[in-house]
This record gives sequence, structure tokens and C-alpha cells, in this order.
Amino acid sequence: MKKKHLHLLLIPAILACAAVFLGSLYVAFRPFTLADIQRLAGDVCTFAQEQYISLKDTVASWQEASAPAVSENTVETAPAETVSTPYVEFTGEQGDVSTLQADGQETSEQIYLYMLDTGCGPMLYYHQGDLRWGDYLYGGYDPMNKYGCGPTAVSMVINSFTDSPVDPTDIADWASENGYYALHSGSYHSLIPDALTAYGLTVESVADRSYEHVADLLSSGYLLVALMGHGSLTANGHFVLFTRLLDDGKVSIADPANYENCTLEWDLEQLLKELKKSYDSGGPLWAVKP
Repeated sequence: MKKKHLHLLLIPAILACAAVFLGSLYVAFRPFTLADIQRLAGDVCTFAQEQYISLKDTVASWQEASAPAVSENTVETAPAETVSTPYVEFTGEQGDVSTLQADGQETSEQIYLYMLDTGCGPMLYYHQGDLRWGDYLYGGYDPMNKYGCGPTAVSMVINSFTDSPVDPTDIADWASENGYYALHSGSYHSLIPDALTAYGLTVESVADRSYEHVADLLSSGYLLVALMGHGSLTANGHFVLFTRLLDDGKVSIADPANYENCTLEWDLEQLLKELKKSYDSGGPLWAVKP
């Protein structure tokens, strides 16, 4: 390897010596004309270019030879890191309907990223007090963490079962622009059928609210949007989703105001008794078919 380096260093030295020698001859004796010098200079440039190209090729071959060998069998590509949204950890415990509370919710200091297992498939859970939008003013006046159960419940269904990736603020804005926002009262009940229909879902009013009929709807691939009324649940009204009929006849729900309620079993008959006594816009119970 040292001999190769010496060879490369000698080439420029020889060229320099030749140039000096020729220059000295010309000055002393002028044995050749200026045209001869130009031809000689051209030959020297051509020789120098050839040597430069040869030098580059030699250096490249040395670098290739000195590079560590890599076996194709040992090269492994790290798998792309995927982030999955965990499912709600269902406890199987009985929920007390008196703990459902829609009024006076405090802004949550966290971001909720959970999936719910429903009779229609996976559904991303939204909390109306989520740190991302809890303080967002519904209609420009009312914070979502207290008045946004309607848009939050609707956005869960639309986001999970249509091609529209919406969040609660998107539906709150849609409701405000289309006349479904009620100042200091949340949402008009017509928000449920009209918003879901506008986003391409099939919505039916559930006139038969017996346990048997509602259980049959849940086991047949429907989600139910329920307007809970004055009583043990809320002083005014609160929208929740009945998401799945369980093996023991109880149901799971999606409560926009309380994540823990989504982890419990609920007595369907008791929930049906607590529906709001309001029959406008097809309420208080709607069946949604994704």
C-alpha cells in the first residue's frame, strides 16, 4: 500500500521537473519554437487529465476494498413503529344510574384516546371536557365541557362510521351554523337525527322503547342515541349512546361527560325509565345504522 502512495506522489513531481527542464532549455538554447511549446503543453495537459482520472479510479477502488463487508442475510429493517389506540378496559361492574351527571362538568386535564367495542364495530371515544376542546365555546358562548354532550355524542358516531374525520368542535360549528345550538341549554333535540342524516347515516326514531325491542335493535347492529331526562341522571338533559348489548342482558354506554361510565355495565330497563319525557324530533331515543 505504501508503494502505491509513493507512485502517486512521484507522478506530479516528475511532471514538474520536466516542465522546469524544458523551460530551462528554451531559455538557454531556444531549440524549439513557440508552437512546439504549445503542442507540448497540450500533451502535458492530456497526460495530466489521464493521470487524474486514473488516480480517482484507484482511490475509489481502495475505498471499496477497505469498506466493511455487509452480508445481505444480516441486514434487517426495523419495523415501522405503530401507535394503536387502546380499547376501553371494561370492568364488568354494575353502574349506578344515579352517578350519571351532565351538569357542571369540570374541564378535564387530559386527552382521551380510547376505542369502544360496540355492536357496530370499533368506535373512537370522545369526552366533551377533553383538554383539546373542553374550553371551546359552543355557539361562541357556552363551553363544550358543560354544554357539548350533543355534538360530542354525534361526532363519535360520525367519526367512526362514516368517511368524515370529525371531532366535537366540527359538529358544534355545524350545529351553530345550521340552527341547532340553544343558548345556555346545549343543543336542540333535532341535532341528533339531522346531523347524523346530513353525514350519510340512517337514523330512525324508536317509538317502541320496551326492553325487548331495544335489546333486539342493539343485537342487530344498531347504535342508540338516548336523551336522558330529569331524574337521577341529570337536571335538564344529557345525550349518551347505548353501544352494545352484553351477554347478561345489561348494556354498555358511551357517556360524553364521564369516561368511567363507559367501563361499566348498565341496567337497560333502568336507563329506559330515565329517558327524557320529550317526543320532539323523534326523541328521546334514536336508532342509528352505520
